[in-house]
Amino acid sequence: MKKHRASLASWLACALAVVGACRPRPSAVDAGAPVDAGAAAPAPVALEVGLEVPLPDGGLVRRQLDSSAAVVVPVTRILELTANLPLRNYRLRLLDELDRALASDDVPEETPSALRYHVTLLAPLRPGHRYTVLLDPQSGATLDDGRGRPLAEQRFEFRTEGEREKEAPAKRTHPPKRRSR
Repeated sequence: MKKHRASLASWLACALAVVGACRPRPSAVDAGAPVDAGAAAPAPVALEVGLEVPLPDGGLVRRQLDSSAAVVVPVTRILELTANLPLRNYRLRLLDELDRALASDDVPEETPSALRYHVTLLAPLRPGHRYTVLLDPQSGATLDDGRGRPLAEQRFEFRTEGEREKEAPAKRTHPPKRRSR
């Protein structure tokens, strides 16, 4: 009987050793071993800027802004710009076709993971015109994301729906010259 118990105990010890070997264990790091810092750091996330325009009926138009193509949005006075990264040392401006800044009341809403930028224009955007969202540094040469990685100046174009209004001819302020005969 003792022989049977000894063989049962040895069989049980072997089974536990096999099961323990199959289970994953956290690996111990050698203090003197070199650590690959590039493998531990997460890959940088690309900056994505979105544009949201509230509609009069309560709906919302969302467009992803792209630096290579202009998107089309409805005519409005209220815009919301969103960024998927928190930004530091930034300035957001809305420019017309002649690169003039549009007068607006701006309210940034910064969170640790993103940025929402509310823009209320003093005059509505004009139908059929091109506009540019300029994201540039407030001071210095670069702006940066929340992790301190530098970002270059970004320009995103969009245009408004509708036909472009024809400009009225300039009125003369002085009477026409009379010809002498």
